[in-house]
Amino acid sequence: MRGLASSLLAGIGPEPAKGALVRIVHVVQTLVAGGAETMIRTLCPGLAAAGIDVEIVSVYPSGLDAAQRAQLGVPVVDLGRRGRGDLRYFPTLVRALRDRRPDVVHAHLHTGQYAGRAAAVLAGVPAIVLTAHGDEPGGPVRALADRVLHARTARFIVFTAAQQRRFATEQHVPLERVVVIPNGVVAPPASASRAAVRAQLAVPAGAFAVYCVGRLAPEKNQGAVLAALALVRDAGANDAHLVVAGDGPLAATLRAQASALGLDDRVHFLGRRDDAPQLAAAMDVYVQSSLRERMPLALGEAMLAGLPPVVTPWEGATDFVRDGETGFVAAGFGPEALAQALLRAYRDRDALARIALAASATARTTFDPAAMVRAHVALYESLLRTPR
Repeated sequence: MRGLASSLLAGIGPEPAKGALVRIVHVVQTLVAGGAETMIRTLCPGLAAAGIDVEIVSVYPSGLDAAQRAQLGVPVVDLGRRGRGDLRYFPTLVRALRDRRPDVVHAHLHTGQYAGRAAAVLAGVPAIVLTAHGDEPGGPVRALADRVLHARTARFIVFTAAQQRRFATEQHVPLERVVVIPNGVVAPPASASRAAVRAQLAVPAGAFAVYCVGRLAPEKNQGAVLAALALVRDAGANDAHLVVAGDGPLAATLRAQASALGLDDRVHFLGRRDDAPQLAAAMDVYVQSSLRERMPLALGEAMLAGLPPVVTPWEGATDFVRDGETGFVAAGFGPEALAQALLRAYRDRDALARIALAASATARTTFDPAAMVRAHVALYESLLRTPR
């Protein structure tokens, strides 16, 4: 992590002027597991390396042990909320923000969107920023809360221009208050050799390995990938295998589906893997089959590892993957569309090699962590200069 901070600082340029910014506090649910948490663990050390006084307040236990905290290099305050029924944390959150007197509270995910912003208002924080990592469930109470809190939120961050337009329209906020800052992804470290990784995972050395990383949940649409693999097999791709890294509520259902499709010997369920990015180098293509996404970090990790992506046409997908150039965009979300995209990759290995190189080069720009840090620094500084 300290190496990351140094490399980010090298690409950021001069530190902010002394006195320009006192403190940024990020309000999060936790610091482990998901893509948003990974992004925050990348962003905050980069901000600190750029001379920003940054701290993280985790409403639930952060999940970091002492060694991980030291590696992060940014102060983390754990409020230790026990569950959704535990409301005693909220006054503590207000006091924590009031004591720290930040110039900006930057809120993330559900807890930040509601409790974090409300606490920042009560603590008298001058400016609030919200990153829209995903779509929150609706309902009249949340709509009312958003209407009140949106009026007190200086800026909203999304990841693509398409998301910017939709967010402004749906959330009834001015377009100029919605800022596009793509997530940064740190390139995964080199893994063991392709042959060694495949042997460890029981994937045949000569197999065409399709890699899928993510939470096993309905919105990730992995059931369509399993059905697509059966179609690919029936089309003659007898050496196609699927490697799935992740866990979630549909784990048992997906395993049962694989058995029912006769794919037991072709699908490798790894469960949750801390080394999922490093495994990409042993695969042939990456599949992102989601029904909806914002900016999936696993996609960036795969592309940085030189793995051509196959994606469904979720909103913003073509901002990251150009069909036939940096990957393959399926015509739809169903098994047939995914199977056709996978077969295109399977049947033209020369094109696949070219696309792998293009995907890696594109990802180094699109998912550049130093650019992400610079954009956040510029945003925070603009809020200090702008009357609120």
